[in-house]
Amino acid sequence: MALPTLTDYPERYDFHFCPRCGTPLATVLLHGMDRRRCPACRWVHFALPNVAATVVIPYQGGIVLVQRDIEPDLGIWHLPIGHAEYGEDPADTALREGEEETGLKLAQPRFLGYTHGPSYGDPRLFYLVFGFSAHVVGGALTGSDEGRNVRVAPLDQMEPLKWTSQQAAVEAFRDLTR
Repeated sequence: MALPTLTDYPERYDFHFCPRCGTPLATVLLHGMDRRRCPACRWVHFALPNVAATVVIPYQGGIVLVQRDIEPDLGIWHLPIGHAEYGEDPADTALREGEEETGLKLAQPRFLGYTHGPSYGDPRLFYLVFGFSAHVVGGALTGSDEGRNVRVAPLDQMEPLKWTSQQAAVEAFRDLTR
């Protein structure tokens, strides 16, 4: 698969000035691709994927789902998911996001797999999403500002989730529990 070119980048990666010294960037051929480079300090922009983590939470005979209360995909039911913070291990991201979105206290993250692909909101923006499962060790099932409604869905009766990263996490979890 060919890597995206500068013209394929989403707006958030369309840099025109060096973030280190403010000099206008030049387009140069570097490592076989056109890249934006600062002619003054030699900084090079390498567009990186967004890193996120999702978590399957078995609870009271089912899996915890959150109804999304923000765009994109307002109103869909999904697993807790979110961006990894700078320096944060994806397993810790899964636990943190699960706790923030459900009110449950989580522990013992177990890696289920990962997906890499374009965002539904902007197909020029790529995500690397790590899937985990985690055990509930306390708390109470409540919502958050990103998803006020939460529910428990029986695993064998769940409709397919919209996001492929979450479909993969649920399928890997099913394989573990068979």
